[in-house]
Amino acid sequence: MHYRIVFSEEADHLLCITDGSVNDAEEYIAWGLATLKKVQETGHKKILYDNRTFRLNLTPLDTVLFAKRYEELNVVQLGLRMAVLPNPKNPEISRLIETTLTNRSASYKTFATQAEALAWLLKN
Repeated sequence: MHYRIVFSEEADHLLCITDGSVNDAEEYIAWGLATLKKVQETGHKKILYDNRTFRLNLTPLDTVLFAKRYEELNVVQLGLRMAVLPNPKNPEISRLIETTLTNRSASYKTFATQAEALAWLLKN
């Protein structure tokens, strides 16, 4: 794994900042499991993923495998709301992840700015 995750518990959401990169579905799934573990520890249902310095070197198949793993873990039933700030050098992969997760009923959306992400994340 070539990344570092920093978590910050805010009053109304969990902030997850990741630096580095992942290069395949297996690494990305490991990252997702680490973030899910922290979500379960904190009890937060709203997560802001700041991935602006996190390079996702993934194929479309990798994103499908990631979404299938989330589906197998029944993540949707956790009731999470996830906002993502993508890496500006490859935002298209975050949009692809958004599509594969929302097709499986996850509440996951990609945003260009932190203000937009927080407005969506924290609305009732």
